[in-house]
Amino acid sequence: MRRSLAFLASVTSGGALLTATPCGAQPATPDALESSYPAVITPTRLVQSLADVPASVTVITSETIERFGIRSIPAALRLVPGMSVVQATGPDYQISYHGTNTLSPRRMNVLIDGISVYRPAFSEVIWSQLPVAIEDVQRIEVTRGPNSASYGPNSMLAVVNIITRNPNDLPLATAAGMLGTNGVRELTARTGIRFGDTAIGITVGTLRDRGFDSLTQDPSGHDSLRIDRLALRSQSRLGSRSTLALQASLARGTAEVPFIDNFQQSYPDRRFEDIYAGAVWTTQLAPNHELSLRIDHARQTSRQSWRTCLPTVGLLPEMFALWRANPRYANEVLAGRLPTGGTPTDDALALAAIAAIQALGAGALAPRCVRANQDVIQRRLDIELQDTYVFSDRLRIVGGFGYRDQGGDSQTYLGGEQTSSVRWLFASIEYRPIEPLTLNVGGYAERNSLSPSTFSPRAAANLRLAPGHTLRVVFSNGTRSPDIQEQRTDWSYRFEDVTPPFNGSTTAFFYQSRTGPGNLKSERIRSREVGYLWNAQSMGLLLDARVFEDRLSDLISERTNLAGLVPTNAGRVRLTGTELQVNLRVGAGWNGYASYAYLDNRDATNLLERTQWSRHSGAVGLSRDFGEGWQAAIAYAGRSGDGYQQSRYGRTDLVFSRAFAVDRSRWQVTLGLQRLDSPLTRYSIGSADPLESRRSNRLAGYVRLGVTVP
Repeated sequence: MRRSLAFLASVTSGGALLTATPCGAQPATPDALESSYPAVITPTRLVQSLADVPASVTVITSETIERFGIRSIPAALRLVPGMSVVQATGPDYQISYHGTNTLSPRRMNVLIDGISVYRPAFSEVIWSQLPVAIEDVQRIEVTRGPNSASYGPNSMLAVVNIITRNPNDLPLATAAGMLGTNGVRELTARTGIRFGDTAIGITVGTLRDRGFDSLTQDPSGHDSLRIDRLALRSQSRLGSRSTLALQASLARGTAEVPFIDNFQQSYPDRRFEDIYAGAVWTTQLAPNHELSLRIDHARQTSRQSWRTCLPTVGLLPEMFALWRANPRYANEVLAGRLPTGGTPTDDALALAAIAAIQALGAGALAPRCVRANQDVIQRRLDIELQDTYVFSDRLRIVGGFGYRDQGGDSQTYLGGEQTSSVRWLFASIEYRPIEPLTLNVGGYAERNSLSPSTFSPRAAANLRLAPGHTLRVVFSNGTRSPDIQEQRTDWSYRFEDVTPPFNGSTTAFFYQSRTGPGNLKSERIRSREVGYLWNAQSMGLLLDARVFEDRLSDLISERTNLAGLVPTNAGRVRLTGTELQVNLRVGAGWNGYASYAYLDNRDATNLLERTQWSRHSGAVGLSRDFGEGWQAAIAYAGRSGDGYQQSRYGRTDLVFSRAFAVDRSRWQVTLGLQRLDSPLTRYSIGSADPLESRRSNRLAGYVRLGVTVP
């Protein structure tokens, strides 16, 4: 039966199960709480039973999301053992598997229906701007461990694959509204339309969140979020052998940002617009042979400007030239000292700067008000061809190649537009030499114009010791490529609207600037894992446990900035630990889950690699279906917060819901109550003092009303 499931899924899926699950296509047995093994696709791009995958995988289904009142993707990820979720400000989440670096959590890839939302110019995922509503999520598959062998660099620590609902499965109309404390307001509406062999799903939504009540940078808590979303997805059958999946999404809004420096006169709020579009064409060349072509495009625009009043000395061209040549000399001159120890050119520039400051006299410290900006446009275009071949029920292969054109455009950060290109080859092989043993071998080779070429291999063996008992051994390597800003930074502030004008001009440059090193190589991880999977169908129990050792090297720990150090590949850290996750179905109407992670962060060469990690973290939840539409659930998620200057976290959720029918429509009312162990969130960005975000009350809640018309 096991072999038949994998084989039949492979040859009858019409592309939905063998590609990166376009438009929410679902593998068989999607609910992780089912007594049989779930099937997943993310680890190898092949549909596989959990007993055969070469990785530890957490599956969070729409049923779990609804039952436990989960209202966001970051909240859902708190269920994943070892996942570190820190909400720094209202719109700013720092999320990474096993944490490490709060300043730059950029080593985890995030996909939505096959389209990566990882931003290439600045190596970031902005979680609050994901172009997907929680109501559209069918399941989330999290590969816990390096998955560069399947998805390349930036899949270094883990891969989060958010799979949305298939348009073929959508009802005619759904709508939901939510009111919550902390100024939370949310409205979502969705429709499913069918035209012959084409199904279309359209979702619109809006969210308002006031954020925290106070911040270190702003006691008034200026960190609210306003976001509007639009998503369109379609699934079409083109004849008897081909399908075409299309998707497009838009996220637009404003994220409030507290003051960046002490001279600011207005807030540097971000106005953003993120656009994503993609298409996947799949054809069945033969009953055991499938080909798919994927094209997707992303463009993210951020407009961020503010008014600030600086001492005139900071606008001197002579100071700009001196900083470019020798930042230490510039700091000495501003401190009123004559610098020494530099080159003759440095000495000459220092004398010129001192003369310019003396010419200003008392006016050197007089304020001049200017308009600054940190506007950014990031874009990427991916084209990938994937070929899947089933030789027999013992041997399956998936492989392909791709090309990416990517770039960033920012006068402030990059001195204009900077571009790069990426080419890659990948392959995964699943082979069963004997019935109880499954072998997985794969690799991903990449050529990147920004850094030296990389190859990420993976090898794993899954041995079924007895019915319901599987032993897993995995060896995998992964990488993260340096981004455009890290390699090609040309960071300087060109001020506009200088008031009063300086040297007869209303434009001027701030004296500090930074250029990139240009010689960075990819970060690397070497991971070793031993796992155990127990499926006790008679008890309704599915348990996954693993022990691991991850050695991270060549880490680019520092974030490029004006005043700090130039990034290097000098960072290293060793992560060891164990993880456990349990899904449980106890009797009629009872469902539960539990997860726990023990993590040890050792031998870090940079303090930043110890700013986000917890020795102990986990989550537990239990729900009860009382019949006649009544449900209740209680859940807890927490972490010990052992990172440098990091606070512990804990939250209890209590959810009650009632579903009922009115004529042909189905209604549901949900009441959610939350209690924080502490209203304070403390985190570090490597500076002497931590940053803090605070709620005025530990208690929060919401009420949600939804209606569905089939």
